[in-house]
Amino acid sequence: MRNTGRHGPDSLPDTANRDPAIDLVRFICLALVVVGHSMMVSPVLHPDGTVTTENTLGDQHWFEPVIWIFMVMPLFFVTGGITGLQSWRRLKAGGGTAAQFIRARLLRLVRPATALLASMVAGLSVAGALGVDQEVVQLMATGAAMPLWFLAAYLAAQLNIPALAVLHARAPWLTLGLLTGLVVAVDCLRGALPDLANANLVFVWCAVQQLGFLAADGYFSRLSRSGLLGVAVAAHLLLGLVTGLGLYRGNMLVNLNPPNLTLVILGVAQLAVMELARPLLAPLAEVGWISRMLKL
Repeated sequence: MRNTGRHGPDSLPDTANRDPAIDLVRFICLALVVVGHSMMVSPVLHPDGTVTTENTLGDQHWFEPVIWIFMVMPLFFVTGGITGLQSWRRLKAGGGTAAQFIRARLLRLVRPATALLASMVAGLSVAGALGVDQEVVQLMATGAAMPLWFLAAYLAAQLNIPALAVLHARAPWLTLGLLTGLVVAVDCLRGALPDLANANLVFVWCAVQQLGFLAADGYFSRLSRSGLLGVAVAAHLLLGLVTGLGLYRGNMLVNLNPPNLTLVILGVAQLAVMELARPLLAPLAEVGWISRMLKL
């Protein structure tokens, strides 16, 4: 069957073509995630010779407003929702199945993770063989493995795309509302049931990914620039309200583990800002060396 790029009579306009601007945003987000994680763990040598780790940046009060700007995890999941929905629609239009999509996503994400884990194990084994203190090796392993939680959360969201795409096609705003409602419910119950908070590793990131579905179907691009600015301002004001009232912490690093409603709100703001920045992002993504880098 030839892929015509159409998704049926009830679908919104075709979004099958890749957007270089979105690829550029994803690359920037991924780079910031890696750099941010590498700066979060600092080894501390104590007078008695023991070594521990601490989150140096996370413990600095001045860093809280900074992380509101550089906490790009929601934006990464938004762009993952855009490209993921487009990939699923292309595959489905060509006669593909959900099982094929899930397999392809698993291989695409697990293969580089396996290479990373193999390199980590080899490097840490060499360090141990050269006489590096086992406590230090253990701390190095903890720090190096920290970004893997992100991969697990992203994989969980991506594997749900076929099912969530069905719900999105039937009732896009209701689907987003239900996912957000689940996030709020978990946040309300996490005090009594602390382990339940981990459910938001799925609910939060699927809700943010659903924002990407809306963006892929043009719901945000159809807004005027003043409308997008209004969405961004309103989302930040709401974020300031829920943190100012003490309902949530103002530290986005704390809010990240496990994630909560603040990251969904931040995702709305970041999506609006990204759409506002498209006139700058599009030509930048077409610059020769940047374009070649994004195709690697």
